[in-house]
Amino acid sequence: MNLIIILIISSITPLLGQVVYDLNFQGVLNDIEGNRIANESFDLHVQLKKASGSDTLFEFTSATTTDPEGWFGFNISEISRFLNDDQPFSDPLQIRMEFLPKSSTKWIEEGGDFELSYTLSSTQGKESKTMEMTRMEGSKLLVHSENQFHAFKDQYPFAYITGGFLLTDQPPLDKELINDLKQWILPEKTEEEGAASRGVKGGFPTGGYYRKK
Repeated sequence: MNLIIILIISSITPLLGQVVYDLNFQGVLNDIEGNRIANESFDLHVQLKKASGSDTLFEFTSATTTDPEGWFGFNISEISRFLNDDQPFSDPLQIRMEFLPKSSTKWIEEGGDFELSYTLSSTQGKESKTMEMTRMEGSKLLVHSENQFHAFKDQYPFAYITGGFLLTDQPPLDKELINDLKQWILPEKTEEEGAASRGVKGGFPTGGYYRKK
């Protein structure tokens, strides 16, 4: 079974200029009963294209294994190099992730088919642009925005994958921010109970995230 995730990035901010942006994905693999699938190996193929064309701008294939908690992820550094200089994101980018089984892979059945797609867009408000990500069947992802990044998480897990995305203009991503994203995507019950006392909202510090200098 092949799992394909398509992310379409459209107009995000009016003046990105030459700012360097990184895109990061974090996901956790679950079985049909909701149990995390740890130490599962598969091949991950990622492609980046302009939505208006067929040429591949960037691609890689990597041997991927979920960690003991079922997490896996990838990063596209300097995704801004594929944007238009005058109007970044005016021509949407398409990111395709294809999951291919190995001989030891258990969650992907040979000959099966599974597809999931997301659309990332922005709308102009009175004072600023707001960002929105929608899954293929219409369910909207939650958004958390700070000065230097936008985070998205899927409210309703789809089949095997529960995941989210980070788009940041202050790369490289540090471990603390990625951990905040993962906690926001799938918080532990004990973390949810103590979040208020720690000043944390959904994995991100209440009042803003400040990168350590």
